[in-house]
Amino acid sequence: MFSYGFEKHSSCSLTLLFFNCFKELTNKCCPVENYKMDPELQDILKDFPPGPLSEYRKNASFNWKDMCLLIQGKDALILKHKIWSTLEKDPAFAHCATKPTLKENRLLTLQRAQKLAEYNFMPAKNLLQKPEMLDSVVMAIGQLDWSSIVKLQLLYNFVISALYGMGTERHFKEIQRLMRREIGACFCLTEIGHGTNTKAMRTTAKFDVKTQEFVFHTPDFQAAKCWAGNLGETATHAVVFATLYTPDGENHGLHAFFIQIRDTKTFENLPGVSIGDMGEKLGLNGVDNGVMLFDQFRVPRAALLNRTGDVSESGLYVSPFKDKKKRLGASLGTLSAGRVGIASMATANLIKAITVGIRYSAVRRQFGPEDSNVELPVLEYQLQQWRLFPYLGAAYVLINFTRTFRKDFIDMQMAMMNKEDPDRLASVGAEVHAISSFAKPLSSWLAQQGVQECREACGGHGYLAVSGLGSVREDNDANCTYEGDNNVLLQQSANWLLNLWSLVQRRQSVAPYTPLGSAIYLDSAESILKSKCKLDAPQQWFEPQALLDAYQFAVCHLLRSTANRMQQLMDQKMDAFTAKNQAQAYHYRPLSIAYGETLFLMRMMRLLNDPNIPEQLRAVLKSLTALFGATNLMKHLSALTQGGYFQSNTSAALQTVIEQLCEKLKPDAIALIDAVAPSDFALNSALGHSDGQVYRHLEEHMASSMKTRPDWWQQVLLPPKKTSHL
Repeated sequence: MFSYGFEKHSSCSLTLLFFNCFKELTNKCCPVENYKMDPELQDILKDFPPGPLSEYRKNASFNWKDMCLLIQGKDALILKHKIWSTLEKDPAFAHCATKPTLKENRLLTLQRAQKLAEYNFMPAKNLLQKPEMLDSVVMAIGQLDWSSIVKLQLLYNFVISALYGMGTERHFKEIQRLMRREIGACFCLTEIGHGTNTKAMRTTAKFDVKTQEFVFHTPDFQAAKCWAGNLGETATHAVVFATLYTPDGENHGLHAFFIQIRDTKTFENLPGVSIGDMGEKLGLNGVDNGVMLFDQFRVPRAALLNRTGDVSESGLYVSPFKDKKKRLGASLGTLSAGRVGIASMATANLIKAITVGIRYSAVRRQFGPEDSNVELPVLEYQLQQWRLFPYLGAAYVLINFTRTFRKDFIDMQMAMMNKEDPDRLASVGAEVHAISSFAKPLSSWLAQQGVQECREACGGHGYLAVSGLGSVREDNDANCTYEGDNNVLLQQSANWLLNLWSLVQRRQSVAPYTPLGSAIYLDSAESILKSKCKLDAPQQWFEPQALLDAYQFAVCHLLRSTANRMQQLMDQKMDAFTAKNQAQAYHYRPLSIAYGETLFLMRMMRLLNDPNIPEQLRAVLKSLTALFGATNLMKHLSALTQGGYFQSNTSAALQTVIEQLCEKLKPDAIALIDAVAPSDFALNSALGHSDGQVYRHLEEHMASSMKTRPDWWQQVLLPPKKTSHL
């Protein structure tokens, strides 16, 4: 994505340099800085001008600037605002007054991507020292224009990450070419006929001992690679997944290769490669998604990304993993990179939408007490709070989760590069895969539902393009599908949990198989399943730990009931595939969702228990976490009741808790938004501007149309010519 300047390093020193830097990344939240003493922060954390939002800001229980620094961190905050202020001055990033055509959009996106590379917002030395800042860059640019950053990420960073994770020293020259932007690449996994079912991919790569080459072939159009961003019109190279065959005819499963697909001088397709464009989409139309077929296309043996498996010159397949499942587990962990990124993208979209929804709700006034002439802001109404505040809580929960999960993924990449214990690495890879398989669905759904709720909560004005909500909805929608269909992905998490449950049933510890601790509580499943909820006062549910206890019971109960259901079906002579198909809707799916939401709360508890957090901030974060947990726990009432954990009146207590938490958070809602909101330039919303001047911004937007008549005005006044139908 950027001009890295790594060319001077040898491949070995490059590896150590790149990955040792990640040791500095921690799970701890950033300490609150003294912004009054820092000129850079003073310029960013300015007081808002007096306006319609002033009353809410004045009534907040905490200082929004302290929360901003705690949640975002000083370095990330400075970097984001540097990006926004720089791009705001660049004409290439000016907001389009009208929707561009597909061709115009593609060209504009390419020009913006090239500009971003020139700006080099993340120089090599900064990237090495603070790799977590890359997420801040992506989110900052994405909240302005997702197409340009997605295009750039896919051209360089995503492929570089894949080569580091799946390649070896022989691929460092290609990494350096990508870093110098001499070439651009795409990531080709999905095929026309198969997406989530990677095992059924039909593109083949057969090794030819005589020529020391792999021969790629696409048997028919259904096996064509598709949906790869930048493949349609931009990439010269590609990471391509194909089923590897050795000369003896043995199928060794799906493997990744880094190959050239276009001539770097003429940009023509290489002989044996056919590439096309997939056309216009519902959103992200600045990105050119393509389709590609191979006809006996030959690539060098070294093209194989050989960290988990290789083919010798004699055609012998070798792998450090004796167990094919463990090899697949390590590979699946590497393939989780896209899902990790999507979770962050969805979080950025939810932040943008909830900013518009809550700020507008604090300004928009409707109705009031009968004995008063004063209308109330719609934010004062319980129903509006109930609709929006859980998504405000979700935004904070996801910010924390995506930051900590990014560290998990980086640590796994480090371990792979350092060639640590293959067995432990396989366990980490499998757990990362399980976590990413719920993280992508839950985060993208939360954003999708949150954007739609905000759109509706803003009434008719929310349907205007100038609200900014339409473009967020269109661009986020893809997050629910690419890198795996959400509902299908959730089954991956459930499969992993069921494997752990088999250990529980044999009274073996799950600890070696959940090194990240996401399911460590299954070691206490027996005692958890015997426990009962003893809380009878709504205020007791204000404690997130109480919600976490209920969630862990729900996971254990759903896991036990899913395993029992599968056994019942198989006892009826069903095969495993058919039995699983009969248990998807009410067992596998809710199990994975409960597991994911439990981990969200576990990671928030880690944050809340950090002794460095000021008590004022801890208190409001606690309320946000409790609201998120209580709202989502309502979806699992049947499991909690059927399992005997909840009493008949517990759900009513939870409803009361949600109402009380909404009322409690109302004075803090605007300050909580101010702490995470993007700049007004990046937000680009007449309804969500930080000054709260909604009606002035709407008037400015519509004023130009009041002075002109349409070009086709004569069509309105002149009657249509009579035509004969004879």
